Amino acid sequence: MKPLNKLRNITFWIIDYLKGGYVRKDFLEINQIFNLNSFSSLQQQQKPILNNLLKTTVNNSAYYASYKNFKKLADFPVVNKLIIKNHFNEITFNNKKEEFISVTTSGSTGSPFKIYQTKRKKTRNTADTLFFAKLSGYTLGQKLLYLRLWSAYHKKNKIISWLQNTEQLDVSDLNDDTYLKNLMDKLQTDKSTKGWLGYASGFETICKYLDRINSKPLNCNVTSIIAIAERLNPEVKSKMQYYFNVPTVSRYSNVENGIIAQQMLDDDCFTINWGSYIVEILDLEKDKPAKNGEIGRIVVTDLYNLATPMIRYDTGDIGAFNLNTTDTIPKLKSIQGRKMDALFTTNGNLLNPFILHTYVYAFPEIKEIQFIQHEEKKYQIKINTSINFESEKLLIEKFKKDIGDGALIDINYVDEIPCLKSGKRKISVNLYKN
Repeated sequence: MKPLNKLRNITFWIIDYLKGGYVRKDFLEINQIFNLNSFSSLQQQQKPILNNLLKTTVNNSAYYASYKNFKKLADFPVVNKLIIKNHFNEITFNNKKEEFISVTTSGSTGSPFKIYQTKRKKTRNTADTLFFAKLSGYTLGQKLLYLRLWSAYHKKNKIISWLQNTEQLDVSDLNDDTYLKNLMDKLQTDKSTKGWLGYASGFETICKYLDRINSKPLNCNVTSIIAIAERLNPEVKSKMQYYFNVPTVSRYSNVENGIIAQQMLDDDCFTINWGSYIVEILDLEKDKPAKNGEIGRIVVTDLYNLATPMIRYDTGDIGAFNLNTTDTIPKLKSIQGRKMDALFTTNGNLLNPFILHTYVYAFPEIKEIQFIQHEEKKYQIKINTSINFESEKLLIEKFKKDIGDGALIDINYVDEIPCLKSGKRKISVNLYKN
């Protein structure tokens, strides 16, 4: 590590020490929980923290006041964004509001969402971030390439970016091949070690560009790559490792909570951040546990938010635990995105969204693709391509094989598939179920 980067690392921990060393204490605690080898011992470790959350909540939140006789977490109701928005004042603690920190999502689905967090919760999030970044190969103080749509978020000023050694890259610039060429040249010229954090779709765009120019692996001295915000296509994961010579891991997080789970370097399952959250997989329709290993709703209890408590919070995402028949600690074997975006086959089964991502590389002449379900058996495929697409019949045949032979499929050619406000792009949209 360069002397200046090492100084950044040391300075951060000195400042934390002078403030009480809270980030370091949390970091060590998360590490201790991460190294537990049985689910029963993990739950025993969580128990006092969970009890403190639940007792504090029933005594300070009007919405939960009637749950004072609770016996377990499952006695509490499942909530979602709409419930929290409609009952925000009753749910949020009414004491010390002046000390709370407001956190707002970008509203990429068209409905911005605000909650409050405490300084204690923000400290925990910082420790979570440092811990899971280290597991991916990133060291605090290194340069961090941060790839997202910055116009949708508060961009850091140049002084803060320099102090944190962060380079803010905008995904909207990746549409320009000249920009991509200059970016790749710059990364190879800069010999400092660096980590990469960014939208999975942004990494996909970069890989497609490198494919087009028949690029060889690049020597950019990248030590870690973390994909966020969207599902990471296995093909993109493989190509990123080929081009940048380091494994890419996918992170599951959201603005209102923080880092919920992340892949390890040698594991495609997602290791859950049990140190800060309790994760449940509930049935798609009922508030009861899904069968072991089956897809369900991802429901999170945030152990450290004592401002707007998020107890049994339905994230809107769907996924599944790995099969767990012993006392092993559960992981998420899959995270399949938002329930409202999932497509259903013609016989009513949920289609694995990862299947749709295979089309991106099965038809390389397509720049962008989106699948829309309008009715039970009526689907639309939007295609953005700059050349004459001669594989339309093959595309329809492949999609019918995945979605069902009785499907009615319309193909529409478009100049662009618009992104959400956050800069993310949906590969599937379900207008039928919603």
